[in-house]
Amino acid sequence: MDKPCFELKGSLFTLSVLQLFDHDLSHLEEKLQERIKMAPGFFNHTPFVIDLHLLPDDQHDIDFVALKELLLSLSMIPVGVKGADKSLRARLEAAGLATLAEAKHKIATEKNSKEPHLEQEQEQKQIPETESTINSEQENLSDAAIDTTLSTTHNTAKIIRQTVRSGQQVYAPKGDLVVIGSVSAGAELLADGNIHVYGTLRGRALAGVRGDQSAAIFCHSLQAELSSIAGIYLLSDDLPEDKIGNSVQIYLENEKIRIESI
Repeated sequence: MDKPCFELKGSLFTLSVLQLFDHDLSHLEEKLQERIKMAPGFFNHTPFVIDLHLLPDDQHDIDFVALKELLLSLSMIPVGVKGADKSLRARLEAAGLATLAEAKHKIATEKNSKEPHLEQEQEQKQIPETESTINSEQENLSDAAIDTTLSTTHNTAKIIRQTVRSGQQVYAPKGDLVVIGSVSAGAELLADGNIHVYGTLRGRALAGVRGDQSAAIFCHSLQAELSSIAGIYLLSDDLPEDKIGNSVQIYLENEKIRIESI
């Protein structure tokens, strides 16, 4: 029997979302260039989902081919569109963009938003099973550095007992992630629950990646490149100066990120 040449699998990826509020591509390009100057590393070759949910109904006549070319020219990679009605699907296919569905509870949250704001939120593909993976471009974490506590009625915590280095990604499904050490710039932490860093947090930390808005991030020294709770992001340039380098907790309040000293 011939060995199969490929396999189709479900997986979980984090995608940033570009929320559109109007269809003026010139204005969009200007604002994106301003944001890219603030955090060029975050946008460079990063996959994005385009969200039309908050775009007025009379502004859905977007030139999706031109929009895709604009994003690619800025080194952003558009992979699909959510919030598009059926009348737009033929145009999206012609532009080479996928049409993405979304959980009903999240759509309701966005429609009830009273104050428009530009944000990158975490887009997730829901799958029946997920695997906990640790990927590294430079060095994999040793097995001895990873402990998983006994499961409680609420969650399971994954414990990392060493520094998470640049290029490494650690994901804690269905629970909290605890790092007893520091997180280097270029590293990424993801957890369905809370994230605790008993050291300096310099990389990216994304808590509540499946939409848990009660999740929080705790660290002994805040220097994060990016912090996210349930898909709402805060970049390093937006950190309050009096919180940088201090012990803090990061959480959501009224769908806005708050940072408090601890």
